[in-house]
Amino acid sequence: MALWLVCDASGSMIEGGKRLILRGLLRQIEQYYRLGYAPRTQLKLVAWNDAAVNVPWQPGDEVPSDVLTCRGTAEASALISTLSASAVDDRYVIITDGFWADDARQELKRWRESRTADALRVIKTGADANPKLTGPEVFEAEDLFAALEGWLTA
Repeated sequence: MALWLVCDASGSMIEGGKRLILRGLLRQIEQYYRLGYAPRTQLKLVAWNDAAVNVPWQPGDEVPSDVLTCRGTAEASALISTLSASAVDDRYVIITDGFWADDARQELKRWRESRTADALRVIKTGADANPKLTGPEVFEAEDLFAALEGWLTA
């Protein structure tokens, strides 16, 4: 099973220290992984804005600048195209402030419905994260470990 770590690198993520929060969240996930709480899981890092790019990253390495360089908009079609290579049992964490265009939101909703019921966690990042981003798969950044607890071993 792969755990896809999708990092919103759109222009809105440059504000309010969201890049630093994202970096901290990636480090927490990495630590969770290295301590053995995600057995049989392969980490895959994706930088997402106008494009969605797989970024090489190994636990212990510094967080790549590709996920911290914020510009453009979060294009849903680019992300869905990149995630099309995923397996049926893969899991996805999207770290975002949730400010997406309406068409992107609808496209992501359709993609989400094509996945298994418990395949997604969305981690809202920043004090100004979109309050309309809600649902059982949506967690505040402070609740990252609650979002992961038991999820990768189920």
